[in-house]
Amino acid sequence: MAGQDDSEKTEDPTGKRLSDARNEGNTPKSREVSTALLLLSSAVFFNFYTPYFMKGLGRIMRELLSLPHFELTTTNVYKLLFFTIRESTFVVAPFFLMLAVVAYAANVMQVGFVFTPKALKLSLERLDPIKGFGKFFNKKSLVELMKSLFKIFAIGWFAYYIVKKKMEVIVALADAEAIAIMTYLGQLIYEIMWKISLLALILAMIDYIYQRYQHKQDLKMSKQEVKDEFKQMEGDPQIKGRIRKMQREMARRRMMDDVPKADVVVTNPTHYAVALKYNPGVDRAPVCVAKGQRLMALKIREVAKENGILVHEDPPIARSLFKTVDIGDEIPENLYKAVAEILSLVQKFRKSA
Repeated sequence: MAGQDDSEKTEDPTGKRLSDARNEGNTPKSREVSTALLLLSSAVFFNFYTPYFMKGLGRIMRELLSLPHFELTTTNVYKLLFFTIRESTFVVAPFFLMLAVVAYAANVMQVGFVFTPKALKLSLERLDPIKGFGKFFNKKSLVELMKSLFKIFAIGWFAYYIVKKKMEVIVALADAEAIAIMTYLGQLIYEIMWKISLLALILAMIDYIYQRYQHKQDLKMSKQEVKDEFKQMEGDPQIKGRIRKMQREMARRRMMDDVPKADVVVTNPTHYAVALKYNPGVDRAPVCVAKGQRLMALKIREVAKENGILVHEDPPIARSLFKTVDIGDEIPENLYKAVAEILSLVQKFRKSA
């Protein structure tokens, strides 16, 4: 548009821009997803793990209470400490292992497997207190604050709503036995946990969509940046080499697709192969549709034979055609007579076939 500034960030990020950002550890990720999955998995885990957890605690308590004549010595204290740490570890280790697996899976789900050594390098800019303080007063920080406040309000209100519905039962528990009270409160806590977890997961999915959108907005480029990147990629020898290789592969593929359309393939017999096509109503002279040497020559011969194309061995003509004619060009006049004789063989070959 007229009057548009080339420095404005109006263009979507290129593949290179996205790749560079990923290599630097700049990926669209929501911390809310990890939090919600950890909360939900904890609720589900404890629903099945509670009997084992209580059994483990009971085992520790029985051992501690079975020491009525415990003598306070260094050896006994070490034994008791070692036993307590060992048994406690067995009890809580599955829970912490589950948390580690879920946290790792939550990150992989969002960004895949990413290892970024650049993100681990020490940067003095990160230690700058002025820049660090400035991060608290920008648009992004304000958005994060508003999201956090909304999440606290939504989850708090939801938990209050659940408890309010159960209030009559909770009040009635005043006359119940301790076991019944503990059982009901455990069930209530579990219900609150998994329902809040589902709500947190819904909020996390919304936040993840927003983070992906914001990530793309942050990486947007100006028209000038796109031009500069394109020039830089054009000048990269590796990029140039890759482009040339792709172009050669595409040209080779197109050439092999044209071999079945040829009238004859002139060979040397294995060093060179040139495929010719002649359309009297259109072409002034036969046209080279494919050529190759060594392995490519053998491939051209194979394709020709598979498609019933005459393969004619004429070493001098094959060498001349290979050296003087490019793909898509007509043969030179000095080869008209020799090629005409070969094309007459094609007619005989077709009639006999």
